[in-house]
This record gives sequence, C-alpha cells and structure tokens, in this order.
Amino acid sequence: MREALGRLRECLDFALGNQLIKVNPCLIVEVPWTFKQSKEEIALTQEEQDNFLSEMEDSWYKEMFYFMCLTGVRVGELGGMKWSDIDFKKKVVHVRRSLSCSYYNGEKRMMLVTPKTVNSIREIPFLGEMEEILKAQKKKQNKLKEELGSRWRSKDDLKDLVFTTGMGSPCVRYVVEKEIKKALKRMREKEGVLAVQENREPREIRDFHPHSLRHTFATRCFEKKMEPKVVQRLMGHSSISITLNIYTHVLDNIMEEEIKKFGVAKTQTPEEYYNEEIRKVRISAMSHC
Repeated sequence: MREALGRLRECLDFALGNQLIKVNPCLIVEVPWTFKQSKEEIALTQEEQDNFLSEMEDSWYKEMFYFMCLTGVRVGELGGMKWSDIDFKKKVVHVRRSLSCSYYNGEKRMMLVTPKTVNSIREIPFLGEMEEILKAQKKKQNKLKEELGSRWRSKDDLKDLVFTTGMGSPCVRYVVEKEIKKALKRMREKEGVLAVQENREPREIRDFHPHSLRHTFATRCFEKKMEPKVVQRLMGHSSISITLNIYTHVLDNIMEEEIKKFGVAKTQTPEEYYNEEIRKVRISAMSHC
C-alpha cells in the first residue's frame, strides 16, 4: 500500500507541476499505516556516536557504521550500494538502488530495486573521513575475497556490493541490527565494570536501531548550521517537512542550551550598585592623590 501510494503520488505531482490537475488527491489519502504509533526517533549525541564508533574499531563492520554516520543512508540503500556507485575522482557517492529482502514460499529472496521515491536517487559528497573509510573497506574486502575464493557468497547482480558480511553475503537489516545490539551489550558490560571500580552508578547506554544513525546524521548536519534544503537533498527526503521535523527537534535542544546563557534581567541590587559606585569614586580620588 505504501509503495503503490508513493508511486501514484509522484505521478500526480508531475501532473500538478504541468498544470494537468489542480490538486494532488494522494496528499489527503488516509491509510492504516499512517496512524500506527511509532517509537520516538532518537539521535545519538556526539559523545554517544563517538563511543559507539570506538567500540566498532576492531569489528569487520567498522567501515560500514562509519559510512552510515557520514551519509545518513537508509539500511536498504546501504545494502544495495555498489562499488560502481563510488566516484573517487569526483568524491561523491551515488545512491541509485536499494536492497530488498523478502520471503516466497519459505525461501529468502534478495534483489536490487529502485529507491522508495524519486528524491531518494541522489549524490552525497565525501564528508569527513569518507574517502579513507571507503579505501580501507575496498582493501579489506579484496583481501577477504581472495582468501575465500569460491566460498564468497555474493554472486551475479550482488557481486559488486560495497558492504557485505565476513562471508560476502549482503548486509540486510537483520545483520546491521544484530551488530548494533552486540556492540551495546559489550559497552554496557564495560561500563558496569568501570562503575564498580570507580564506586558509582553505571551510566545509561541507550538502545538504538539502524534508522537512528540516519536521524543522527541529520542532527549532526543541523548542528553544523547546514541549510534545511541541503540536508533534504543529502537525506533524500521526499518532502521538506520531514527534514524540518528533525530540524525542529534539534532546535528545541539548542534552545535549552542557549536560554541558559541569558542569565537574569537584574544582576545587582540597588545596594550593591550604590556600593560599587562608591568604590569607584574612592579609587578615582586615591589616584588623583
């Protein structure tokens, strides 16, 4: 239902733009999934992001999670990323497809499909340490391919994927979720030991899921003062309102910090002000003497 409505909405958007129709009726269509109560989307703080990436330093999936934090790609787009989509000369990543995983008669099927909306097809420039991370991934993957030989699992249309498991299988959502849970478990165990050694309560380590890293990327962009329209293009949002929802959330957090800087309207009582003026006069008189 979601995919069908999305395709129809895009077609009618073109019709609206060409003045063939006066309004896009899909914008007011109500379907059940619209009203499902979803969990609040969280974004990692910079400290949480740093701690998580530090935990992944020795993991096979280190480069994959760095890539997610530097691009904000969806999990499906991550899984469908091919090396032919990486332009090291122009230093851009092309998002052109998504990895779809489904079951038919009990058999797992993976195939590459077009992204969910027209805006999803986009270019993301190399940000931060992107080039270094991608080159490290390519070198590591080539070495493993040579070691595994015929046991490398990605074949045919999936053979050129950028991010795979340690056996060459595509990185579907389950793989990404599992690695996040494993990392959080290790982090909590380490924090528990450290808390005992320092005689304090363990610090909270929040749960998050793969989409949280996408939300985190958008948050970092706004923290760096990027314009909402630029963030919309980087994220591939179908509507600026989706981007602005994240911006509003970030703005609320920033406002709390900025408001604290204001202080109070009156910093001195009349008595304090009088005493300060008397002190200034005395200092001035002494200097003339």
